[in-house]
Amino acid sequence: MGGQGGGFGGGRPPRRPGRGPIASGPEVGATVKWFNAERGFGFVGLSDGSGDVFLHANTLNDAGHPTPEPGTTLTVRTGQGPKGRQVAEILSFDASTAEAPTSRPSGPRAGFGGAAPDMSTAQDMRGTVKWYNPTKGFGFITPENGGKDVFIHASALGRSGLDNLADGQQVDMKVAQGHKGPEALSVTPV
Repeated sequence: MGGQGGGFGGGRPPRRPGRGPIASGPEVGATVKWFNAERGFGFVGLSDGSGDVFLHANTLNDAGHPTPEPGTTLTVRTGQGPKGRQVAEILSFDASTAEAPTSRPSGPRAGFGGAAPDMSTAQDMRGTVKWYNPTKGFGFITPENGGKDVFIHASALGRSGLDNLADGQQVDMKVAQGHKGPEALSVTPV
């Protein structure tokens, strides 16, 4: 894996400035829990028991690896990202440990835990944007009436004719129950 690019004797090219977290942790084993190629991210469980960390598609691309299936074994270094720890560098990639691919639903929630929520069951709600990250393409909205934060994906913004949301912005939204909790299907700034 080493020897490619213009590294400084370490066998690996240096990370481009501003492109993801700087690897700061020791080498640690990791197993892919899930990864959604359409959304460009997933999560891995670390073998040292320190929990799950975020895995961005750019990290895979930088290391020249394909989209991993659940169960793929990695050796990684982690770093601090904007929302917490994430994989900063992939040192090894073993797809032989991956689960056999199963047929997955297609559409905006493919690989994220189920098919897109049914628009016919959507409820109107008002809420305040807790955070939205356009680079990652998702965020969360706190409903005005309380309850669980509502997931918002970039595809819902696209359907609504928007390309970004501001933290603290008030919105009206159509919300349906997704596989992992409430999800905004469309949003309108108030």
